[in-house]
Amino acid sequence: MTMKRFLSFLAATVMCTSAAQAGETITLTDVSGREVTLEVPVKHMILGEGRFLPSIGILDPENPVRWIAGMMGEFKSLDPASFAQYQAKFPEIDDIPLIGRSGEATFSTEKAITVAPDVAIFGLSGGHGPGSSSHEILSQLGAAHIPAVMIDFRSKPFENTPKSIRVLGKLMGKEDQAEAFLKFYEDNLAKVTSKAEQITDKPNVFLESRVGLSDHCCEAMGNAMIGKFVQLAAGHNIFGDDIPGVISQVSLEQLLIKQPEFYVTTAVGSAGLDEQTNSKRIVLGAGTNTESAGVSLGHSMERTGLSELEAVKSKHVYSVWHHAYNNPINVAVLQAMAKWFHPEEFADLDPDATLAEFFDRFQAVDLNGVYWIDLAQASSL
Repeated sequence: MTMKRFLSFLAATVMCTSAAQAGETITLTDVSGREVTLEVPVKHMILGEGRFLPSIGILDPENPVRWIAGMMGEFKSLDPASFAQYQAKFPEIDDIPLIGRSGEATFSTEKAITVAPDVAIFGLSGGHGPGSSSHEILSQLGAAHIPAVMIDFRSKPFENTPKSIRVLGKLMGKEDQAEAFLKFYEDNLAKVTSKAEQITDKPNVFLESRVGLSDHCCEAMGNAMIGKFVQLAAGHNIFGDDIPGVISQVSLEQLLIKQPEFYVTTAVGSAGLDEQTNSKRIVLGAGTNTESAGVSLGHSMERTGLSELEAVKSKHVYSVWHHAYNNPINVAVLQAMAKWFHPEEFADLDPDATLAEFFDRFQAVDLNGVYWIDLAQASSL
């Protein structure tokens, strides 16, 4: 069967299914500015990134898995410890068809259409799956009468997280739950922004991404993604203006010249990865504890030459869970950064309490790990 005939067949199937389960037809504007007309509440969706599942959990903490007809496979491969939490509580997650591994090139339009979703949820800028510029995929889904909606926690995290949760709330018929979360989110965001915008003395910060993924020092992050966290927490990213995209390699010599006051890393290690893989990485996230996270952070600072940095000598070294760039947990991580950079101004800020409330009220799994670590704190244990 040709792709054209396959699409025509599936389009008829999807239209019949939709007619049998008709709800209210609405037109919403997604975070890309596209107007999308569809019936709500949806019952089954495909996720252009599997790591969107915790965001679905914000709207349905009882069981977000039941909404998913298919998803990309990067959740399990890139964040195995978090995936294992969902696997333990919702074993049916293993029955969700995978519509790709990681990245747009692996996305199977045919498989996505076969699972007959009511909607496709894609990330605005793509990343590990299709996005707003995936025109061929969007065209093929459109031909099968499957609407695609863009959300975003990555490109403009603090601007688009509220918009994205509102969009998901409309899709799922969970608008009250969405607004409850957004009050929590915006209140906690304001605890940083209300003070940070008054701060003019911004410390120099080096932001190293994905420590241990490569043997080279160092993968610096610009002002995109987690670079936006540094800016909003009233820090100055020392390579922010030098990196036009998301990441770029910088040398140890460049670091020694710039001498950052604070050294912030992102952790791609996971309790679900083998010991050899984790040996060069910082380990944070589900299943970790302060001691193991601190040891891995300390080990990462033993790389040649880093001990000559003033930030390392003064133990102004920190790490955050890398996957925070794609998750509404970003507001708690932002608070942690603000408190590191400006401990006096943010003395009353309690990011640990924010994180605990996030999991308690808005997640389907329990908080059972460490999501950021302070080298000085870890060294004192």
